[in-house]
Amino acid sequence: MLNPSKILILRLGSIGDVILTTPLVRAVRARFPQAEITFLVKQEFADLLRHNARIDRLITFDKATGFRGWRQIARSLSRERFDWVIDLHRNARTRYLKAGLRAGEITTYRKQLLRRTLLVRTGINLLAGAPPIMNRYFEAVARAGVRYDGRGTEVFPGPEAGRKVLELLAGEGYEPGSVLAAVCPGASFANKQWLPERFAAVADDLAARGHFVVLLGGARDETLCRTIAATMRGRAAVVAGRLGLAEAAALLGSCALAVTNDSGLLHLAQSQRTPVVAIYGPTTAELGYFPLPERSVVVQAHIACRPCTHNGRRRCPKGHFRCMREIGADAVIAAARSLLEG
Repeated sequence: MLNPSKILILRLGSIGDVILTTPLVRAVRARFPQAEITFLVKQEFADLLRHNARIDRLITFDKATGFRGWRQIARSLSRERFDWVIDLHRNARTRYLKAGLRAGEITTYRKQLLRRTLLVRTGINLLAGAPPIMNRYFEAVARAGVRYDGRGTEVFPGPEAGRKVLELLAGEGYEPGSVLAAVCPGASFANKQWLPERFAAVADDLAARGHFVVLLGGARDETLCRTIAATMRGRAAVVAGRLGLAEAAALLGSCALAVTNDSGLLHLAQSQRTPVVAIYGPTTAELGYFPLPERSVVVQAHIACRPCTHNGRRRCPKGHFRCMREIGADAVIAAARSLLEG
């Protein structure tokens, strides 16, 4: 049985993947309270873990430094002795790093790449009933007696993030006591984005019901959010591109509801215990990234060609985009109302 005093956890990105490691971090800390836990993550996602007191040391990799920067990190870590390395990324970079480590034990999880590829390319589904990615991570720690505690994901924004959000909202006309609702129309790939005019209809319904609506996303989502705001009959505050991950978490934690695509902001909202309406097009539950069932509703169209991708594409491979076009605004509005009234 493992009894480690120094543990290294590897998960470089992305937003959702890093957030989904947080239950494992919490469980490892509970199982080995005296151990020193180090977490290696890409610099751009570090704010997701920076204020997590369960992590003793956070090491960040700046992808702009390329292989040279990664080699420096690998050399630095090779001078240490970790009792246990938990690889939750399992790619060429982490394999290179692990090859030079002096580690007592190295464990990882199964990515199910073959089964995922069969599902996407042929429709053969060998993943029916497979656990989501968050639970698959626990395969890497099961032998050490580490179990999921059922408490979901967690991101700690820190007090400064909350202050920045309040200042930003005040500048947008927000009055304390108003009920916030977030609409997050972006996604990492275009074919995972629901139609802008339908997001506008959902935002209008939320605004008409008395919510202060914020259109949230990254810098590349700003134009999309401004288009949606201009399409609306009512008003929404466009905050896309104006908040870092910590501030986005603080904002989402103050919202009564978040309406999102299959994106990192979905998982960020859930880490703050915010109810979510999740709109899924080209991806399906078997791939492992559906929201946790607590306080969430998934809206999807059951189209035979789903899933057509693991992570997303720039366009629909068949050209019809039915998986998103067949999701009407009324269905999403009804899901939002059910969560708000439930």
